[in-house]
Amino acid sequence: MKIRKLYFAIDFSNLDLMTHARKMFGKMRKLLKDADLVSFQISVTLYREGIDEPRTISMKGARSANGAWITRFTRDLESDLPESPEALRSRFSRAQEAVRSYIVDNELSEDWIAIEAELREAMKSGGSVDALEYHAQIPVRAIANYGNDAHLYAPLMATAYLIEGTDALVRNALEHASYCVERARYWSSSEMLIPNPRHRFKERARAGGHGKAANYEPVKARVIELLTELEPDGGWISGREAIDRVADELAGKACVQLVEGCGMEPSNLPRTIGGWVKEQPERFRYRIRPKA
Repeated sequence: MKIRKLYFAIDFSNLDLMTHARKMFGKMRKLLKDADLVSFQISVTLYREGIDEPRTISMKGARSANGAWITRFTRDLESDLPESPEALRSRFSRAQEAVRSYIVDNELSEDWIAIEAELREAMKSGGSVDALEYHAQIPVRAIANYGNDAHLYAPLMATAYLIEGTDALVRNALEHASYCVERARYWSSSEMLIPNPRHRFKERARAGGHGKAANYEPVKARVIELLTELEPDGGWISGREAIDRVADELAGKACVQLVEGCGMEPSNLPRTIGGWVKEQPERFRYRIRPKA
């Protein structure tokens, strides 16, 4: 059987991180669609400043009978017998305390309450940690320290595993609970939690707003175009309708690469575009439908 190895190198300090990562994962996704592929292993090696030994995270996948991929981290596949419920509860508590201490000590409670509530609602509606770990951008952004809310992503991942692991413990699914506690401990470890998160905002403020404004120009230009291209017959019902419709278009597949490549968060687009329109109404023009 032919074994194929691919090596990718990503500079996480590059503003085009998400564009680069998306291309890399696109190549991997294309390979994994090969019906002849029965298993795979993906390894990511993390090099941190001031730490001599790099850390390697590996994930293995095996093709199930119905053709779907069953994925697990290597540590989980090779772990010993599950621990007792009492031992697992103790480890869950330590991970939970690590998250709580990080949020409280860094005065992040106000931001955390909303994002945690959204996570719990998503998990309650059928969301899973595997979907979050393998099919969302949150883990990549957490590791890369990318985005305004990057410091909340590792605690969010840890909390997701705590929620699913606690449920597994209630169902006496000890093997899955053991897997979840390992991942929760990993995401709540000092290596994954971004230190001094408030300092991140001070550094960005110190850099000044002019550099940001220049980075946003390609998005601003597209906003101006979309205000005309997407305008309904007769004009927009309101300014809010125009802003929300343009924001939705920019957050879609066709434009999200442009947005993220300029260092912007798609979720913040309505507020950001609204600010631009308010500050420069002559530049961001749109036509309001006359009242009947």
